[in-house]
Amino acid sequence: MNASVVIPTHNRRAVLARVLSWYGLQKLDGERFEIVVVDDGSTDDTPSLFEALKTTQPKCGEPSLERHKGRLLEIRRGQLPLETPGSFARPLQLTYARIAKSGRSVARNIGIALSAAPLIIFADDDIFVEPEFVRKHLAVHLFNRRCVVTGRVIRTGNLEDPFSARWKLKDINTAFLATGNASVTKHALVEAGMFDEGYTVYGWEDFDLGIHLKEHGLRSIRRPIFGYHYDPPEDDFDPAEVYRKERERGITAVYFYKNHPLRWVKRFTLVENRAVRALVALLGRGNWFLGKRRIRQFGGVLKLVVRYKGYFDGIAAGKERYMIG
Repeated sequence: MNASVVIPTHNRRAVLARVLSWYGLQKLDGERFEIVVVDDGSTDDTPSLFEALKTTQPKCGEPSLERHKGRLLEIRRGQLPLETPGSFARPLQLTYARIAKSGRSVARNIGIALSAAPLIIFADDDIFVEPEFVRKHLAVHLFNRRCVVTGRVIRTGNLEDPFSARWKLKDINTAFLATGNASVTKHALVEAGMFDEGYTVYGWEDFDLGIHLKEHGLRSIRRPIFGYHYDPPEDDFDPAEVYRKERERGITAVYFYKNHPLRWVKRFTLVENRAVRALVALLGRGNWFLGKRRIRQFGGVLKLVVRYKGYFDGIAAGKERYMIG
């Protein structure tokens, strides 16, 4: 079995370049895997990373791209040369698709459609992977193809040496499908309906698909397959950006609950937690923090206020959008 690693990206050129270099150091024959990068409307110079690849058209085996043809701006394929300081990195077999800004669900669905291998490995553009990453995912599926394999994601603030980070309690993830480090066959993804493209902004689309995969009888298998998620240091905490992202996550939490009105979804997403919402609304009244360029001097509690104020504001907006009382 071969694997396709699907990576959506948006305006992360510098980090993405570093992340890709580690795939060139995989302890696996380069013919056994490919990388599929889907650029979701980047406005930085992300496309310049892939100028060495040849522009192509969708292959005849990619009919599922037909409904996305209005979003596809270009497709490039070929071997991408890499440079890794102090190490030899093999060129990557890589497909690059640039699309109009559409959200991560559309980006991943296009990546799946462009993938040539039967096994899809999901990773993010800020996840640094260990040299055994692809081989370990493949090994589990050799014995059980009706499963979702989830690896471990460890947060790191060290961009120069991301692998120096150690596992922490906040690195626990109990999701059935967590797309920072997971794998599942392409057949199972198609069978489960792929990613719901109603998730147009950040958050919850992998939880949603995980429910459908479980309904189709797949098992969840967790293995020590390591990815290191680059999380910028707290000194770089930007309240406006954090608020924006969490507000998006609140909007999609409502959409998730609308799709799956289950008790655990209601509890997990906090969509009806009025007590916490009232407290956060009081502490974050008037969104006073949006006028601050940075909140370096603030402790963890006030940073949580920013996050939860954005999240609950998003829930309120989501309820209005999806007409949920």
